[in-house]
This record gives sequence, C-alpha cells and structure tokens, in this order.
Amino acid sequence: MIDIDAVFEFLRDSTVMVLKTIAMIDAKPGDILPSDKNELVSYVSGNVGITGEMKISITVSFSKEAITKIYRTVFPEDASEVTIFHMGDLVGEVTNMINGNMRRHLAENNMKFDSSIPTVVVGSQQIYHPAGTIAKVIPFDLGGDYMFLEVGIKAF
Repeated sequence: MIDIDAVFEFLRDSTVMVLKTIAMIDAKPGDILPSDKNELVSYVSGNVGITGEMKISITVSFSKEAITKIYRTVFPEDASEVTIFHMGDLVGEVTNMINGNMRRHLAENNMKFDSSIPTVVVGSQQIYHPAGTIAKVIPFDLGGDYMFLEVGIKAF
C-alpha cells in the first residue's frame, strides 16, 4: 500500500514540474491543507479520477489571471485572441499531464488502476468527496496569480 501523504506530496511536486515544463513558470506550492480550508475560487478546472486499489480524484483549478498567463506563455502567437475554449483545452492538457505522472507513479509501485479522461469545468465549483475520503488542497502561487489542486483519496 502506498503512503497517502506521499501521494499528496507527489502531486504537489508533479504540478510544479508540469508548469515549469510547459510554461517555464516557477509555481510556489503552499501548505497542503484540508479541503474545507480552501478559500481560493476557480475560474476554470480540470477533473480526473483514478480507480483501482485506491480511488483518487484530482481537480486542477486556475484563477482567470493564472490560466491567461500560462496560455500566453505557451501560445504567444495566439495571445491576442484568448477565449475560454482555448483556456479549457490547455487546462485539460495540464490536468492530463499531472494525471499521467500520477498513473506512472502508481504503476511504479505495482498498483493496478483505471483512469478517466479529464473533464473541464468553467466557473466556480464546490467539490464533494464521499465519506471516508481524505481530501486536501494544495495552493500554488504563480507570481501573484494562483492555482490549486484539490485531491481526494479513498484507500481500501
């Protein structure tokens, strides 16, 4: 069985790596907090689930300013016409990269699992986790803008 605290730490480090790789942004992670302590609001989010020997839900959320900054860094030639549809595609890709890193990490620990395709949600959302789920939030400072992960883990 994998250490649940290590999963949160892995996802924190994976997010920093993904943002550095695709957008050359140095994301500064904050403290890992219980999800009920989250005061940040999402403009757009990517959601993905992993099931198997444990259930993991990962929501990657961005402020409007953060996703706009990332989009303009990744696609500078298209920066003048940024729409929520452009941002949604990028959010889905970032979510998929973080999910891919998590799946690889689980496989390296000989865990069997299935994963969903990322779903993108526009607007603020409240995430509800089933009873028995350990849910935490990991905020990131992106040079004055913010994003956050909300992760729920239910071990069997």
